[in-house]
Amino acid sequence: MKKTFLTSLLMTLCCLAAMAQATKPIVGITTGFSNSMYTLRYTYIESVKQAGGIPLILPFVNEASEAAEFVARIDALIVSGGADVDPVEYGEEPERALGGVDPDRDRAELLFIEAAKQAGKPILGICRGHQIVNVAFGGSLIQDIGSGVRGSIKHGQSQPGKYASHSIKIDQSSHLYSLLKHDSVRVNSFHHQAVKQVAPGFKVVATAPDGVVEAIEGFPTYDVNGVQFHPEYFVADNKDPMWLNLFRDLVERAAKKMKR
Repeated sequence: MKKTFLTSLLMTLCCLAAMAQATKPIVGITTGFSNSMYTLRYTYIESVKQAGGIPLILPFVNEASEAAEFVARIDALIVSGGADVDPVEYGEEPERALGGVDPDRDRAELLFIEAAKQAGKPILGICRGHQIVNVAFGGSLIQDIGSGVRGSIKHGQSQPGKYASHSIKIDQSSHLYSLLKHDSVRVNSFHHQAVKQVAPGFKVVATAPDGVVEAIEGFPTYDVNGVQFHPEYFVADNKDPMWLNLFRDLVERAAKKMKR
């Protein structure tokens, strides 16, 4: 793992050096790790590119100083989807229905989120990323919707991600509403965990019909938002202009801070 990390670090730093004169915002994207390989769906990369940003895949880190080095060289952070968040990170014991966890990934993403928070860089959390953002800022999670939410709908669809499976209701006073211009939309769904106690300084801005939290925002306290679904599928596979607004917004927020 150490060898893999050092190799990835050198490769990433070389890419960063090459992009030093870039005029477009650089958006770092967190990854998973499996079978000695970092893993990230192309949909995240394509969505950032379509939004006018430069995507940069971030390797795992183990120290706050490592995370700060990477964050200093990006302009915004996307925390991507993946496995369950270890409940130890929000002070709970594992329940029977908890799925697979990856403590190394939890550690890396928490360090990246903290570094981005300290640097004032915009953050967008997607699915697991939305959940761990909530945890990073002091919130907690429902470990399993099926056993923890009475009357819950299906949140783990079988159809591909480019198809929506259930509706959400969006707060008309939210930033999300200002981007989508709809107070009710249909989204895809690939999760069994969800936000339970929303982090201090954040507010819930979208919910599913069963009350499950589908989006949170930290504005204006924090330059952070998160969605429980996967808009990157709609952008990359469907070329959906409405959902592209979510990624354009992140890139634009980053661009504004670059000019300061």
